[in-house]
Order: sequence, then C-alpha cells, then structure tokens
Amino acid sequence: MKWLQRFLLLVGGSAGAVLLVSVMYFLLFIFGNADFSQAYRNIDNYEGITFINTYKHKAYKRTFWGLQEVEYPGVSLDRHELDQSDEAYELVKEKEGDAAWITCFTTSPDGKYVLYAEAISISKGASTDDDHIYYRVLNTQDGSVTTIYDGPYKCFWATWQ
Repeated sequence: MKWLQRFLLLVGGSAGAVLLVSVMYFLLFIFGNADFSQAYRNIDNYEGITFINTYKHKAYKRTFWGLQEVEYPGVSLDRHELDQSDEAYELVKEKEGDAAWITCFTTSPDGKYVLYAEAISISKGASTDDDHIYYRVLNTQDGSVTTIYDGPYKCFWATWQ
C-alpha cells in the first residue's frame, strides 16, 4: 500500500506542476506576445515587418520569442496610410477564399510577398467580438503561405519596409 501512496503523491505533484505551467503559459499567451515558431525565418526581409498598435502607441518586431517592443514610430496610422493595393487583395482572396475576413494587408518592398491579417471569430456568434488574428505572408511566386504571428485579440497594423 505504501507504493500506492507514493504513486498518488508523485502523480498529484506532477499534475500540480503541469497545471501551474499550463496556467503560466495561458497567461503569457493572452497577455504577452510569445510565439516560438520559427517558420517566419524563411521569409526574405522579415526584419522589415513592424506590427503597430496605434491605440497603445507601441510597435513590435518579430523575434525568436515572439513580438518584441521596439521604438514607436510616433505616427498615427489609418487605413489610408497603408498599402492596400487591389492586386494584393485579390491575390489574398484568391488564396484564402471569399469567406476569409482579411483585416489588413501590405506588400513587401520587393513585391515578392503579401503580408495580411486574417481574423477568425472564436466567439461563434456570441455577443463578444473575440477574434483570433493570424498574420500571414503569401509568397506570390509559389503560392505558399507562412503564418508569421498569431494570437487572440492581437490586433495590429502591419507595415513592411
């Protein structure tokens, strides 16, 4: 019987540690900008992408750990100041389909890529506007799509210089 007590203590202790790590990860995911995927490194000039939160007056760059705050450009961006070319929009819509909710998009300086944000509702018709935002890069040459960053409630304007 002593082995059962030890086993239950071990499992209980492990479950507690797993629960603690899970809660910490969830809080970091919701309140932070952590993302450990490295697929974005295959995109030429990904360093030129800036995610801007005009409401909080903060700007971010993609790094190994996710989004890292950088110096805010100090400008007020609105839709008219972003590259919203019809050609880029049509390329994205062709790839993602008409049902996709594309919130913003811009082309890379060399025209090889289109960076866009796709919002997917996670509220399933509820009265809240909970969206999971995927920032994706479409390679216009081979049609491949790479998610560069994603997260719930992470609404940024994206620029590419």
